[in-house]
This record gives sequence, C-alpha cells and structure tokens, in this order.
Amino acid sequence: MAILKLVTGIDNKILRTPSVPVKKIDRKMKKLAHDMTETLFDCDGLGLAAPQIGQNIRLYIARLNYHTANEMIVPMFNAEFTNMSDEFEEGEEGCLSLPGKFGVISRAKKVTVKYTDINGKSVTLNLADMNARLMQHEIDHLNGVLIADKMIREIKEEKLI
Repeated sequence: MAILKLVTGIDNKILRTPSVPVKKIDRKMKKLAHDMTETLFDCDGLGLAAPQIGQNIRLYIARLNYHTANEMIVPMFNAEFTNMSDEFEEGEEGCLSLPGKFGVISRAKKVTVKYTDINGKSVTLNLADMNARLMQHEIDHLNGVLIADKMIREIKEEKLI
C-alpha cells in the first residue's frame, strides 16, 4: 500500500471535473481503494474521494461512525442517492483538498445511498446526521463540487499566540 498525494486548490481542474463511473472493480481498483484508505488514515480524514488523489472516477472511501466503537471504513464505487430527507441541518465542514478552509453548510439530515462495494455487490444504506453529511460531501467531490461552493458562511481560524 501507499500514501497518495492529495490534490488541492479551489480552482484545480481535477477537483472541478465530474467523475466517470467505475466500469469494473478489478485488482487495480481494489489496490487504489486500499491505498486511498491508507491515505485517509494518514490524514485522519472522514472521507476521501478519487478526485482528491487525481483520478476522476466515482470512488470514495467513507469513514462511517467516526471515532466510535462502530467505526468502519467503506469503499464506495458509483454511489448515488436514492433518497434525501426534506429536513436539513447546518454543520461545520472542512476538506482535505482545501486545507485551512472551514465553513457552515446546510445538508440533508438523512440520506439513502446506493453503491457497489469492493466485491462488486450492490449495497443500500440509510444514513443520518454525520454519516449523511459525509455522503453528501464525498458525492459532491465526484460531481466537481467543493465546500466553498455551498458555504453559508466561512469560519475563520483564530491564530494562536
């Protein structure tokens, strides 16, 4: 496995290009998912989308139930929403591809996401709260959308003296 280099920048063409579906989950795709997982842990992030490592394919790694006893790492290929709640919630978000940039974003409180797992099986998850927010953030990446596009307001970091 390897730690992959992160792509950064609000105007980066790779981050702004919609990703294409993954046609086949072969050995190469599985290795990429494993390398992305290692990279995610190295950055202590909640999620990592393929565009963030320079590949415009519909793959992301989600760290569900972050910092709980039920935490799990889930590679998601070709994820799409099949349902989103009408109830929205504001929350703070940051992004590994926009270091130092944080803001408040309104997201659906609950989502249903359908994806293909690393073994090629179709999976549907009903998620709420932080897990739902994570899905929306990562699928935004696959669509070329960044948190800067959705911020209600930016949060300025205070400099420590």
